[in-house]
Amino acid sequence: MFAASLVRRVLSTPSTLANAAITRQIPQQSSSFLRFVHTNSVDDATKSAVNKLRDQLRFYAIAEVAGRPLLITKNDLVTVHRLKDVSVGDVLTLDKVREIGSKDYVLRGQPYVKEDLFNIQATVIEQTKSKMISIIKKKRRKNYKRTITHKQTHTVLRISNVDVNKLD
Repeated sequence: MFAASLVRRVLSTPSTLANAAITRQIPQQSSSFLRFVHTNSVDDATKSAVNKLRDQLRFYAIAEVAGRPLLITKNDLVTVHRLKDVSVGDVLTLDKVREIGSKDYVLRGQPYVKEDLFNIQATVIEQTKSKMISIIKKKRRKNYKRTITHKQTHTVLRISNVDVNKLD
């Protein structure tokens, strides 16, 4: 679908799942007490850790879009380099997530979080161009000067959903 992009449409086939780690962040402490749970499959410890994360009010995620990591939350507008295979109104599922968390808990991937644990969707708002960019080439004492102008193309995404799935 996208050669260099790490964005997947909703109806595409699921990619491979990676290991996950959950970290409890304790504020206002000088010691580095962190709790990690590394799993290949979803066991009881991972379920309880994900359910603790799920009880939080707001979530953030560090997702890779077009090969670049972005810190996103719900209703964010994200401008990325142009995604060629999408049109305005398409709903994309972001499947390459390095970290998802809240104020108290963080779910980190090894290198990515399993797709079963979260649901992040983005809607394509527009395909736009930036302002005019001028590039000036000059060689001194050679009477050589060239001006090149162009407009960079961008895709604007609205993050419509950032959720942690419930594990039964």
